[in-house]
Formats: sequence, C-alpha cells, structure tokens
Amino acid sequence: MAAQVVPNMDRALAPLAMSPRSSKIFVYGTFLWIQKPRTQAFFGTADEPDIALEILREFSASEFVGKLHIKPVIGHWAVAQFEEIRRTAWYEVSEKAPQFIVFDMQGSGPWEVLHFRIESDESGTGAYVAVALRQFQKGRAPIWVKSLRNSLVPSDSPSE
Repeated sequence: MAAQVVPNMDRALAPLAMSPRSSKIFVYGTFLWIQKPRTQAFFGTADEPDIALEILREFSASEFVGKLHIKPVIGHWAVAQFEEIRRTAWYEVSEKAPQFIVFDMQGSGPWEVLHFRIESDESGTGAYVAVALRQFQKGRAPIWVKSLRNSLVPSDSPSE
C-alpha cells in the first residue's frame, strides 16, 4: 500500500492546533492596531490570545480565510457574531484605516488583514465572521508593529 500524501504538510502556518472534539485546524493570536491600548475591556489579556481562527480555505501557505472565534476573559471560545465584533476597536480600525491593523499570530508574527466578511456554511446553521489573512513577506511588516508588540510584552517577561 502506497503512502498517502497530504497536501500542504509543509505549510508555513505556525502553531496549528486541532480542536480536541474535531479535526478542525485553528491558529491563535490577537489583532494589533496602531493605537492599541495595553489591555482591552472585554476580550482576552496581553498574555494570551483572544482570537482563534478556524482555517476554512487555504490559497497558499501564506494566505487563508478563517472563521473568527473570540474568547472573553471569563468563558469559552465561541464563534464571533458580527454584532459582537462590529463595536470592537480593532474592527473599527479595519473599517476606517485597514493599513493600520494586523493579526499577530502566535509563533508566526504579524499577518496582513485583507478583509472581514459575513459568511455561512452549507448547513445554514448561522452566519459567522470570516477574515482573510496574508503573511507579510519577511521584513515587510509595518514598522509600527514591532514597537507595539514590544510595548505589549508584560514587564516581567523578556522582550524579543
């Protein structure tokens, strides 16, 4: 019996995690924008990701569309609904000045946010928010990202 080849095994997406209840693949991180405060009022903390993206479609190792999941400070991961995210600071920035928002993926660094949109699956169980991301070419991330990332590192942790 010949070995089965699985496409995209060498993809550059850093840490991928599978949900323990399914074979869905997720990446974790947070949205950064040029004037992001050190902490946020409702979602996550500076120490842990507040966003999970379930990979829905991959166009290459450096470009994909993912279903947006959010995790409140207290609670469990849930599929993001548009009504929830449209009032977040990062979504408002993406609407007004999309060049000033990135997705900072754990283990991979900043990714360009191409767009957000509302989608639904074939089962029709409900709409969800999808985001399209593209990895910045090496050395091409906006210059403000590095200084912002450094300012968000907790003071008792070593900086990069």
